[in-house]
Amino acid sequence: MSAQIVAYYRVSTQKQGKSGLGLEAQRKAVAAYAVQRGLEVADEFTEIETGKGVDALERRPVFAEALLKAKRLKAPIVVAKLDRLSRDVAFISGLMAKKVEFVTADDPTKSPFLLHIKAAVAEEERRMISQRTREALAAAKERGVVLGNQAQADANKAAAAARDAGLLDILMEIGWEQSYKDIAEQLTERGVPTPRGGYTWNPMTTMRVLKRLGLRGDE
Repeated sequence: MSAQIVAYYRVSTQKQGKSGLGLEAQRKAVAAYAVQRGLEVADEFTEIETGKGVDALERRPVFAEALLKAKRLKAPIVVAKLDRLSRDVAFISGLMAKKVEFVTADDPTKSPFLLHIKAAVAEEERRMISQRTREALAAAKERGVVLGNQAQADANKAAAAARDAGLLDILMEIGWEQSYKDIAEQLTERGVPTPRGGYTWNPMTTMRVLKRLGLRGDE
């Protein structure tokens, strides 16, 4: 590996970019990685852009600059976590053709194959959360439950419990101590299904889930 690295940080909203929310933690993670391995951070690139969608690469001009710099230096691009690149498998696959090494500071493997596998696992986790919710409702219907009134409430509770179990790991990773609004934005960005089956989270929904999981009390 080169004695230099190129750092790339990303947040998904203008508010996060202006406030620095999330950026400081990313900088610390990359800096710690560099210090531990005696590497120099040759340049830093910060982008405010969603990581969702297979065309995300075309919508990230700052990332394109980071790629060019890394190629010139023959240095790897280091991010704090995989989701700062993307959790989309197609996006990660596209990066493999760029002939630039990518490293995640929280799990610094040098293997492009393993990076691709990590993205696939993350994508599968999102799919399983949605699947567990559907299966819980389907099981209730198979038992002859008419999904109305108390029966509907019981089925919804079972589905919520299955979904929340999958959400716990994600919330622990992104940091459940952030504001409800910031957590909601990150869950939306990752494509995590809401309790009602949509994909756009709001602070109230986030608060209810966190309380249900026992991560936050009355505030």
